[in-house]
Amino acid sequence: MKKPSLIIAALIALIAVIGALPLALPRDAAAQDSITVVGEEVENLFPDGLLFRIDVASASQVEEIRVYVRKLGQSTRTTYRTVEFEPGGHISGTAHFRSKTANEYIPTGTRLEYYYDIRTADGSNLETEPKTFVYLNTGLDWHLKSSGLIDVYYYSYDDLAEARAEAVLAAAVNTYEYMGPILGVELTEPMSVVVYSDYRHMREALRPSSRVAATQLRTVGQAFSNERTLLVDGSLNSVLTTTAHEFTHLLVADAAGSAYLQVHKWLNEGLAVYSEREPNNEYERYIGNAIHNDQVPPLTGLRTFAGTPRETLRNYGQGHSVVSHMLGTYGPEPMAELFANLRETHNLEKALAAAYGLTIDELDNEWRESVGLAYREMATPALPPLQVLPTRRPTPTSASEPAGSAVVQSAGGTATAAPPTPTAEPAPTYTPAPTPTAAASAPSASGGGCGAAPASSGPVSAELASLALLAGPAGLLALAGARRSRAKDKRE
Repeated sequence: MKKPSLIIAALIALIAVIGALPLALPRDAAAQDSITVVGEEVENLFPDGLLFRIDVASASQVEEIRVYVRKLGQSTRTTYRTVEFEPGGHISGTAHFRSKTANEYIPTGTRLEYYYDIRTADGSNLETEPKTFVYLNTGLDWHLKSSGLIDVYYYSYDDLAEARAEAVLAAAVNTYEYMGPILGVELTEPMSVVVYSDYRHMREALRPSSRVAATQLRTVGQAFSNERTLLVDGSLNSVLTTTAHEFTHLLVADAAGSAYLQVHKWLNEGLAVYSEREPNNEYERYIGNAIHNDQVPPLTGLRTFAGTPRETLRNYGQGHSVVSHMLGTYGPEPMAELFANLRETHNLEKALAAAYGLTIDELDNEWRESVGLAYREMATPALPPLQVLPTRRPTPTSASEPAGSAVVQSAGGTATAAPPTPTAEPAPTYTPAPTPTAAASAPSASGGGCGAAPASSGPVSAELASLALLAGPAGLLALAGARRSRAKDKRE
């Protein structure tokens, strides 16, 4: 008799569970059904950002709508804007993502993922399926060439536009194939290259703070690691070299991950110049002169680049020479291990020691020996002088002078990483150049840079010098040339 009663009890419990399901399940379904997205669109307001529009109908009053936007790239950061609308059952609203300041700037070629979160008065909410949008200049007829993981955006301009894009794509692909194993990078997310056949169009796409500089210096390439996109001036003969240099900065950022800011400038730019695989007489000349005169700064002082244009060019040459020594002496494997360690430690000194068994100072001296320089004694920081405190003696006097005290203050500072410095040339014409191919021997530096000063017969101002420093190596080449020309005119 117990067995049938147990079966009956089990059936009653099952019926109770099944009966409860319709009470729970339709609530979500009803919430979804009560909110309907009637329409939505994204309006490109380049260069001022994006305007999101949405129409929603709901059985209950719509109280709040947020649009969440994420730049697809290194960063996982998602931001949102609140859609502005008049509350009601059927609403139309807008939200503006701006691109007018350094913090809000959206580089062209950025892939954006967005979705809406809609909430109503009865507690219902709906999240729409994510969609993607590529931010590009308006008013241009854009096309795409892709290798699968590398996308090149270009627009109809002249008979060479498509061939130019194909050459840039080949240069990016070859750079990835050449530098990927060295850095230990295997792409899983796309990277973008935006090719501008007319510099006026590229100038409009630059960071707002760079547009003033662009009136005096020509920025011919700029990489944005967080957004995994690169802008290049396709009208110049140096476009393929620029692509290799700047694309390497994207690969270095991919290799370092969240530790990218810990990559010292000498290493970052040394790898970028190494990727160019063509000789650069200016880089070689400046580092050659520095070696000849034994005026080479220690690597520990090149976490960032600062100084005169000539010193910055020397630093690019030194970074390339040290990287060439590392790869030529030890092969590519330790470099890939260095970046793997850097992702874990966020400390270049520790990552270098684990991969190469060297401190930065030891690597510096090893490189110095390879180029014929004497061993540099690394100064050990001096200990502060011993402070002997006077012995207090009991004294009956009531107006004694207070004992003197010494305060030791240690100076400190923080170093911040500069934007992928690009490459530039004065010639405003484009001639398709052979796509670089992998070479067995270590390459030497190649002409590159971010900006070039326009031809001018007037003096080189301090402001222009500052702009050249911001622009990068080719801007520095142009500035150095302008100064030489000015000095020659004075002599004559």
